[in-house]
Amino acid sequence: MNLKQKIKFFSLSFIILFSLWTMLSGNFETFFVLCGVFSSVFTLFIFKRLINAESAFSQILNGASKLSFYKLLVNYMPWLTYQIILSSIYVTKKVLQTKLKLKPIIIVKKCEGHNNKSIALFANSVTITPGTLTIDVARKQQIYLSTVCLMDESFKSGVYKIENEVLRLLHLIK
Repeated sequence: MNLKQKIKFFSLSFIILFSLWTMLSGNFETFFVLCGVFSSVFTLFIFKRLINAESAFSQILNGASKLSFYKLLVNYMPWLTYQIILSSIYVTKKVLQTKLKLKPIIIVKKCEGHNNKSIALFANSVTITPGTLTIDVARKQQIYLSTVCLMDESFKSGVYKIENEVLRLLHLIK
């Protein structure tokens, strides 16, 4: 990014952060507005490496355009949020069933058809859903998952849905 693009990105990010801060705080007194300005600038200063985020995301997506990244974001984030909600309900049901004695188990999941980027996205997507944790990613495209619930068909299908969605979004399968 050249200097002009960095200034544009910083300005737009500042406006978004400050607008969000203003809407959430609801205070328009001078002191609070100055606090909002300071916190927005401070946040941008701490996370200044995000200025290069678009190019990093583009590299992650094999040089895809900004439009395809935003398409990915718009398609994947709502779907992942839905999966997180489903997983939360599943884990809550399992925990509230007092008859069950839950013990954590470790599952080895073979990732076929993946590249390094899709494995990273899949591992992080599984980790972000309640009840599962990615422990390790082995060199042989194996992911070690830990879960607090019993391994049943519902759990397996949830993991496979996440895997297939990651592969589909990264155009590794149709």
